[in-house]
Amino acid sequence: MNGWNQYIYSLYQRIDEQDRFIRSLETRIQQLENNTYQHNKQTVEKVEYHFDQLKIENLDGTLHIGLSPDDLNNIEDFSTPDAGHSTIKQQLLPDLNAYLRENGVELIRDLAIQNQVPMERIDSGLLLEDMAKQLPERIAHYEAEARQSRQEFNEKQLKSHIREQIKHEIHHSLNKFMEGNDQNSEYGSP
Repeated sequence: MNGWNQYIYSLYQRIDEQDRFIRSLETRIQQLENNTYQHNKQTVEKVEYHFDQLKIENLDGTLHIGLSPDDLNNIEDFSTPDAGHSTIKQQLLPDLNAYLRENGVELIRDLAIQNQVPMERIDSGLLLEDMAKQLPERIAHYEAEARQSRQEFNEKQLKSHIREQIKHEIHHSLNKFMEGNDQNSEYGSP
């Protein structure tokens, strides 16, 4: 009988040891999950940079070029031009998209160097995509603005004016972005 008692006692000790080991592993797994959750939560911290006081709290959304805080409040007021004016947009859109494609990455790189922002912290593709998406509404905005102010432009002058305004806006917005994107911020590619 003594052999059986010894066997059951050693079996009980082994089970107890395994139980403590399992609890230890469960605790470690829970800690790892908590740390992972906290780390993921911390990587999408509040990122602030000043585009005329625009604050970005997460990394998704749209980069609005050339808008003041007042413009953002009235963003639903942007209207697309009527059919008579859509030819200007149709003519300018390919030209401005080509400008972004041909000059965008170089402009971002030059401004990053000028502002001492490491390129690996910037997702150039995302910035350019955001700007390209906004081109139609920005063309419409400048066209409406020119017509509202009753500036006397012929069609060629109007297209040139809009093109230059948007190019200036792109450069200005990217420069403001770079100025606010110091080495402690984390925008761009993970």
